[in-house]
Amino acid sequence: MKIETFLKIAGFSPYEYQKIAMESLFEGKSLIIRAPTGSGKTEIALIPFIYSLNEILPSQLIYSLPTRTLVESIGERAIKYASFKKLRVAVHHGKRATSSLFEEEIIVTTIDQTAGAYLSVPLSMPKRWGNIFIGGVASALTVFDEVHTLHPEKGLQTAVAIAMQSAKLGLPTIIMSATLPDVFIKRIKERMEKSGGKVEILDVKDESEIKARKNRKVELINRTNEKLSVDTVLKEFESHNKLIVVVNTVERAQKLYLDLKDKVDCSVILLHSRYLEEDRARKEKIIEEIFGKNGKGKCILISTQVVEVGMDISSPVILSEVAPIDALIQRAGRCARWGGNGEFHVFGLTKDARNPHAPYSKELVEATISEIKSRGGFNLDWQTEVELVNRVLSSYFEFFMDPRHFWKRLGELSRAVYEGCKARVEQNVREAFSCDVTLHENPDSLKPEDVLLLPKIRVDARVLSGKVKKLTELGIKIYKLTENPIIEDYDSRYELKPVRDSEDIVPFELYVLSGACYSPEIGLVFDLSVPNAIRSFELIENHEQIKLQTEYKLERESWVEHAKKTLRILDLYLIPRYRYVIEKFAEYFGYDFKEFVDHIRCIVALHDLGKLNVYWQEKVGWKGDTPLAHSDSDIKSLPPHATVSARALQPYLESIFDDECVFKAFYLAIAHHHAPWAKEYRDYRLIPNFYKFVNEVWNVPKELIKTNDSAGRLDFTYLDLVDENEAYRLYGLLSKLLRISDRLATGGVSYESIFSA
Repeated sequence: MKIETFLKIAGFSPYEYQKIAMESLFEGKSLIIRAPTGSGKTEIALIPFIYSLNEILPSQLIYSLPTRTLVESIGERAIKYASFKKLRVAVHHGKRATSSLFEEEIIVTTIDQTAGAYLSVPLSMPKRWGNIFIGGVASALTVFDEVHTLHPEKGLQTAVAIAMQSAKLGLPTIIMSATLPDVFIKRIKERMEKSGGKVEILDVKDESEIKARKNRKVELINRTNEKLSVDTVLKEFESHNKLIVVVNTVERAQKLYLDLKDKVDCSVILLHSRYLEEDRARKEKIIEEIFGKNGKGKCILISTQVVEVGMDISSPVILSEVAPIDALIQRAGRCARWGGNGEFHVFGLTKDARNPHAPYSKELVEATISEIKSRGGFNLDWQTEVELVNRVLSSYFEFFMDPRHFWKRLGELSRAVYEGCKARVEQNVREAFSCDVTLHENPDSLKPEDVLLLPKIRVDARVLSGKVKKLTELGIKIYKLTENPIIEDYDSRYELKPVRDSEDIVPFELYVLSGACYSPEIGLVFDLSVPNAIRSFELIENHEQIKLQTEYKLERESWVEHAKKTLRILDLYLIPRYRYVIEKFAEYFGYDFKEFVDHIRCIVALHDLGKLNVYWQEKVGWKGDTPLAHSDSDIKSLPPHATVSARALQPYLESIFDDECVFKAFYLAIAHHHAPWAKEYRDYRLIPNFYKFVNEVWNVPKELIKTNDSAGRLDFTYLDLVDENEAYRLYGLLSKLLRISDRLATGGVSYESIFSA
């Protein structure tokens, strides 16, 4: 790629390490990148993809990040760059699920959404579309950024598993962070190369080539023998117009804010994780207006670790409680961010907390303190950051790089697919301890179902559990929304049950607090000391259930017409769009491209063979002449046909595929083109002259079609695919091609409609 093209898209010339990275990517190599903040890691993924998608790189890019804030930030940049080629971009997370089918060219999303898509359990979309989402992640250029923030036993292993398996198929992948220890980089490279991937490590050696770091000098000042206090903040603020203060827990941040806000003649802003989405977004906008590159005004920002990633802000001085070294480096990245001199003060832990190291590992915090004390004050340049990361985090990462942890994660990923459970997805990404909390003074006055329509705040379930006794003493009642396991005709699906013990608080559930309060200024507060606070949230429309636009009227259509139309859609849109990926899969499984495409065309043409079942045709109003694919009548409870299609075609598919894994992928793509977890088929008998109509669409030997059978179970299910990863990925790609072709051929739906959430 020409430097002029990069300059035209990005607005600046590439650094030397970016040039090397892009050349390696174009050679089909996967990348592991360690580079400082502000060094243009994002552009390494976006610009080459935009320049050469479906030629040298895949047709899609899925860019995974640890937080929603980062997704929004990188998403804005992706939209700007993608306009160069008018590519579609989806900015997709739990509160803004904009991608209906993961079909846009660029998808910027959170790691849990990527994991859910890959495991056929899309977190923000109906499960029945799950195998379409597999096809997206399974065949894209996958990028995992800021991976140091992922749980090393969960999210990090999940990202590595997806990346490894992409590299094995010859699909490039990128893993990036500023704070990766050498041991992690070495182990992951070894794993990816052992599985057949080609990997290049990009490690910035000299930060002077990075414009934002060239004239930047940040001194780390060791104050670990002191406690961060109001007096300390006031003293430092005397000589500075802007100050960022970072503490490790929400409670300490709230207390510091309340103690400080009336003692200074400037604005004080509090930021943490326990705000409603709109309040947090409003705060972040104000913060960027003050602390952004061209920001103005005097202000003290008090924040938790939410400030570490995703916010492009800077302060000449930052005061921080001690945390693991990688977290401190990220916090320090907001100090003199665009050059100049800065001071990063690191304070010791409070002594009056029950768990002063929370929410971090005591081992890592103590190791960080020891390393800082051994050095005294020092400049926090790039080489020093790398050295500190290696010294403090190497043994920690070495432990989690043990293959046993990796194989355990693969087992848990398989289990998530088996169970089709969203909670299992979350448990593969992070320590699954979060729950949702909402407020209402009189929850008994609500229908239990209405509780779902109250605004929610995500809280660590361990924190809430630890406060049950205190909240009870304060007169605050806690209710848990539970779902009835057995529902009679007139029963409510949900009910509210009082929480009486800390053991009643578990992850993934929804709790109502009666008597607690919320302030847009301070956030969720677990006591009664905040004046003018909100005690009850108002019911809102439920925006979380995003639905694909499927409102269309079916028109009467013959079986042959629909089969030909579906095949035409595949040839016109899907095969050209996914040519690069199809070539990679064909090459991996040892097929000629044209032969492989012909097999795909076959299952698309015959995906509805099960509709030629006498029982299906009679139900739809067939009169014994031309069989139908759709009726213009509103007919309910048609017999399932997808599994019948697979069963009837099984002899033919077995005859054309020598590789059992490939056979399973094609077989299940047909069986699951309406319901990914389908396992059974009903009695069927194909209509007497079925072969006449099949032959109009595809030439299949009549003796290789199983014309009738009694109800039974499919010979293969998801269980037979997830442990054979290449087949599982092929199944996802085939499912995506088939299901989208079928959808576009049904009801006159346009190709553009599949991008509307």
